[in-house]
Amino acid sequence: METKQKEFKRAKTVRTDYLAGVDEIQRWLMQAEVEVQDRSLAPAQMKELLQRINHEISGIYERFTLVKTNGQLIIDNCRNNEEKILVQNTVEQLGQQLAQVRSWLDEKKQQVGDSLDAWTRFMNLYQIVMSWAAEKQAFIDQNIVLRTLPEARNKSTDYQAAVKSIKPIVKHLSEMDKELEHISQVTTVGDLKEKLEEAEEAKVTVEAVLLQRNALLLEACEEWDQCERKIKEIRNWIEKTKQSLESTQHKKKPLRDQLGYCEKTMADINVQKTKLSLSIEKLEVHFKNGMGGDPRLSENVDELLTILDSLADMVKEKCSHLEETLNQIDIYQKQMQTLRQKIIQEEQQLRLVLAPTYLPHDRDRALAEQQACRERVKNLHSKISARNERIKLMVHRGTPEQAILEL
Repeated sequence: METKQKEFKRAKTVRTDYLAGVDEIQRWLMQAEVEVQDRSLAPAQMKELLQRINHEISGIYERFTLVKTNGQLIIDNCRNNEEKILVQNTVEQLGQQLAQVRSWLDEKKQQVGDSLDAWTRFMNLYQIVMSWAAEKQAFIDQNIVLRTLPEARNKSTDYQAAVKSIKPIVKHLSEMDKELEHISQVTTVGDLKEKLEEAEEAKVTVEAVLLQRNALLLEACEEWDQCERKIKEIRNWIEKTKQSLESTQHKKKPLRDQLGYCEKTMADINVQKTKLSLSIEKLEVHFKNGMGGDPRLSENVDELLTILDSLADMVKEKCSHLEETLNQIDIYQKQMQTLRQKIIQEEQQLRLVLAPTYLPHDRDRALAEQQACRERVKNLHSKISARNERIKLMVHRGTPEQAILEL
C-alpha cells in the first residue's frame, strides 16, 4: 500500500513538472516569437534583445530536456493511448517550435547585423552630405567681388567645381534612401527619415544657389570677355579707319566714292557705339547684382566713346567738305556748259563778220568786229580753262573753295 502511494505521488509530481514545463516553454515561445518579429526596436536594441533571448534559450532547452524526460515517463506508464499520443505530439511540437525560434534567432541576427551596418553606412553618408552642405554654404556666403576678368574666370571655375560636387551628393542621398528602406524591413528607422529629409533639404538649398550663381558667373565671364574683345576690335577699327581716310589710295578715288565711304563710315561709327554701349550695359547688370566690377573697364568704354565721337566729328566735317566741293564742281560744270554755248554763238558771229559781203564798204569796222569776236572767244576759253583748273585743284585737295568764280 505504501509503495503504491509513493508511486502515485511520484507520478503526480512527474505530471505536474511536465505540465509546468510545457506551460513555461509555451509561454516563452510565444513571447520570443513576438519579440523576434517586433520591428519597433532600433537595430542596437534588437541586437540586445536577441542576445537576451539567445541566452535564455539555453535554459529553455534544459527545461525542454526535463519535459521530454517527464513526457517519456508519462508515455511509458500511462495506459491511456490518447494521452500518450497527446504527450508525444506536445513534446514533438515543442521541439519543432524551439528549433523554429533558434532558426529565427540565427536569421534575425544576420538581418540585425546587416541593419546595423546599413545604419552605420547611413550615418556616414549623412555626415558626408551635411559636411558638404556646410562647406558649400560657407562658400556661397562669401561675397563675390570681381575686379578683373581673370578674377571672374577663377571664381567661375570655383563654382563649376562646386556644381560638379553635387552629383556624388545626389548619389549619396539615393544610397541613404536605399539603406533606410533596408533597415525598415527589419527594425524601426528611428529618426533616420528626418535626417534624410534634413540632408535632402540642405542639399536642395545649397544646390539652388550654386546653380544660379554658376550660370550668372558663366554669363558674366562670357559678356566680360566679349566686352573687352569689343573694345580691342573697336580700337583697331578706329585706327584702320583713320589710316584709310588719310591714305593716298583713298584720296585718289573719285570725290563721290570718297563721300560714299565717309557716309558709310558715319553709319559704322554709330553701329560701333551701339555695340559698345550694349556690351557694357549687359555686363554692368552683373556688376549691379553685387559682383563688383572693374572701374577701368567703364573708363575705357567712356574713353572709346569719346574717340568715336571725335572720329565722327572729323568724318562729318569731311563729308561736309566733300559735299560742298562736289556742289562747287557741279556749279563750275554748269558754268562751263554756258560758256561753251556762248563760244558757239561768238564763233557763229565771227564767221558772219569774216564773210566778204559783211560791210564791204567799211573794212575797218569789219576788221574791228572780227577782232572783238576773237577776243570774246579767247576770253570765254580762258574762263573755261580757269574753271577746269579750279576743278582739278578741288579734286586734288578734296576741299571746296572759299569763294566761287562768278560768270
